[in-house]
Amino acid sequence: MSETPPPQHLLIVSGGRDLPDRARDAWPGLRTTVICRPEVVPRLRSREKIQRLIVLREDAPVEEWVAAARFVHAVDPVDRLTNFTEKDTEKTAAIGLDLGLGWHSAETVRAVADKYAMRRVLAEAGIGGVVAETVHDAEGVLKVAERTGYPLICKPVRGVASKGVTRIDGPADIPRALEWGAEGAGDLDAPDLLVEEFLSGDEYSVECVSEDGEHLAVGVTLKISEHDHFVEVGHVVPAPLPDADERRIRTAVTDMLTALGVRRGVTHTEVIVAEDAVHIVETHLRPAGDEIPELWARVSGVDLIDVVARQAVGVKVLDDLRATLAAPHDGPGAAAIWYACPDAVGEIVEVAGEEEARALEGVVDVEVLREPGKRLKGVTGSFARGAHVCAVGTSQDEALRRAQEGVRKLSFTVRSDGMAARHEALASTG
Repeated sequence: MSETPPPQHLLIVSGGRDLPDRARDAWPGLRTTVICRPEVVPRLRSREKIQRLIVLREDAPVEEWVAAARFVHAVDPVDRLTNFTEKDTEKTAAIGLDLGLGWHSAETVRAVADKYAMRRVLAEAGIGGVVAETVHDAEGVLKVAERTGYPLICKPVRGVASKGVTRIDGPADIPRALEWGAEGAGDLDAPDLLVEEFLSGDEYSVECVSEDGEHLAVGVTLKISEHDHFVEVGHVVPAPLPDADERRIRTAVTDMLTALGVRRGVTHTEVIVAEDAVHIVETHLRPAGDEIPELWARVSGVDLIDVVARQAVGVKVLDDLRATLAAPHDGPGAAAIWYACPDAVGEIVEVAGEEEARALEGVVDVEVLREPGKRLKGVTGSFARGAHVCAVGTSQDEALRRAQEGVRKLSFTVRSDGMAARHEALASTG
C-alpha cells in the first residue's frame, strides 16, 4: 500500500488552463492558489478546486504581485511556485526570490523573454554570432543593413505567436516592416523591435526537459512556415533527419539552455539549421504550442504537459522519461499537424468539411479555430489561423500527407464588402 504524500501548497502565477488539475492529480491533497490577470479567470478550469484566487491588473507593479504572494504565504505557507505560461514570468521570478522558492532566476527569465538579451548572453558564452540590434526607426534598420546586407528579419523583441515578423529584402521594405512589427508588439509587454540578419536553412524545434541543470532532448520537430511572415503552418514529429544532424541540433540546444541558466522545466526551442551551423532563433520556458506535445505523446509515449505538472509539485522525472524513450513504443511511427490558412479577410459565415476531414484514414483530430461570426484577417500570426488537422502514419511523409488531405476538406465562406465567397483552406500557406 503506497503512502499518502505529505500535503503541499502550490502557488500558480498566471493560470494554466487544466494544468492545476494535472498538478492535483500528480500530488493528491495539493492545495492551489492562483494569482493572475483578469482575462485569465474565464480560462481557469475547475475554479471550485482552487483554495484562493487573487486577480491583479496587468499593469500592477511587480511589488504588488510580490505583496499578494507574501499575503498568501503568511496565511497558508507556500511550498512550491510555478508559472505555466509566458505571461508575468518576471513577476514569478521576483516572487520566487522574495519567498525563497525555487523557480527560474530573474536573469534566466529576462534572457529568454527578451530576444536581444538572449543574443547577448549567448554571444558572451561563445554560442552563435547572429548580428542583432534593437531598433526604433528606419535609420536603425539601415545601420544593421550596413553591417550585414540584406535580407534582414524584423520582429518584436518580446514577440510571441509569430506576430509582427517580417523579412526585409531592401530599403523599400523597411516602412512596412516597422509598421507590421509595431502592430505585432501592440499587446505585448514591450514595444521594442529587433532586427537581425536573415538565417537560411531548415527550421526545427527541440522539446527539452531540464532537471537540476541537466537537460534531456525528448525530440526534434520539423517546422514548416509560410514565407511572408513566417507563421507556422505545419509540424512533423519526429523530424526526418540524419542521426548526425539530430545530434548536433540536440547539442546546440542543450548548450544554449546551460548558457541561459535554465535548470528546470519543459522548454521549446526554435532553431534554423544551416550546412555549417545550428542557429538558435529563440527559446521558451514552456512546452510548445500547436499541439506539438500531443504529437510527441502519440509517437513516443512522453506526455510533456504531464511532465510540467509533475515537476511543478517537485516530482523527479528524468529517469522515467529516459526509460519511456528507450522502451519499444506500439504507437504510430510519425505524427503531423497542418493548419488551414485561408487567404481571406472578412467575417466567417460558414466553415464546411469538418466531418469529412475527421473521416479520413489516420486523422486523429480536427479543430476549427475561427468559427462563424469571427473574422479572418489573413495570415498575420499563429492566432489568426483558421483550423488544424492532426494525423498519424507509419512515416513522416504519410502523416503529413494525411494532415494536409484533411485540411483540403475544409472550406471557409467569408463575407467581405457585403459579398460572401468560399475560400479553400490551403490558400497562401507558402
